Amino acid sequence: MADSLLRQWEMLKLIPRDRTITVREIKDKLDGLGYCISSRSIERDLDKLSIPFCLESDTRQRPYRWRFALNMPLVNIPGLTSGEALSFVLLETYLLSLLPVAIADNLSPHFAAARQYFTTENNSSKLVDWLKKVKVVPPGQPLLAPRINPNIQRSVNDALLQGMQLEMDYLGIESETAKHYSSVHVQGLIQYGVVVYLVAMINSHNDLRLLALHRIQQIKLLDIPARELAGFDLHTYVDQGGLGFNIDSPELITLRAIFKHKAGQHLIDTPLASNQHIERIDSDTLIITAQLLDTVQLQRWLTSFGPDVEIQAPAALRLKLAERHQQAAQQYRAN
Repeated sequence: MADSLLRQWEMLKLIPRDRTITVREIKDKLDGLGYCISSRSIERDLDKLSIPFCLESDTRQRPYRWRFALNMPLVNIPGLTSGEALSFVLLETYLLSLLPVAIADNLSPHFAAARQYFTTENNSSKLVDWLKKVKVVPPGQPLLAPRINPNIQRSVNDALLQGMQLEMDYLGIESETAKHYSSVHVQGLIQYGVVVYLVAMINSHNDLRLLALHRIQQIKLLDIPARELAGFDLHTYVDQGGLGFNIDSPELITLRAIFKHKAGQHLIDTPLASNQHIERIDSDTLIITAQLLDTVQLQRWLTSFGPDVEIQAPAALRLKLAERHQQAAQQYRAN
């Protein structure tokens, strides 16, 4: 398809129906989509398209303003805009696992059209370069995503959307046989890295459990309303350490740690907590103080720095990490 036709197609999609738009505004939008042409060329295109597409211009003052004629029937301009195509590619790449399966199914033609848009129709577009120049990278070691049964994911999504209970067989990470849960009350979904977790209550219990979606072996959507935990808010749950793992009630501590050899430089831009305080000892060394929950996740993160982090407080956490490092050193000495 000729570049001029693609440009004109994009331009038609930019013209609003409920208000007017100037040639300058159209030019700015086209520039952002990678079509760099002059205002005069846009004016010529608008003149050519005005009759077949019922465009009208308000010439009472400059700059002239354009829109579709108010009395014209809606024209269905097929295909995605460049912005829509870019959005669908990024959505499919990074957020597909958080979409309800039914919605993902409905969007699959749009995902395919977006991929087609950039691979064949517009492979010279500047937005293709944009896709090549942006990427989401996990802060830790990249891991492969587990396989998820789409039928199981669909049942979980339906339960969350409709507020219904689930019956399932769940294989815990330390179990050899699946455990049967007659009623699971899903309160929310969390994607942690490449793993999706259900935040749920099991049977008649009110404590919250994390169930990995890919570890559900069998599932059934029940026609019974799920119980809702009073006052539960998913975002507050996460902020307060709900993903700490293995600690039922993590303790709030004041962490004071020395980060050496520039290991803590990233905490200047991405603090551990809103109350974080930084003392700079020298160009390579920082002392970080912050109040946060003492979770297994925090302990593993601190341990991962090895000799580049020294815990000063609290004393119990210092002792625990010292013992872990001693055990690790002993393992290496034994070999």
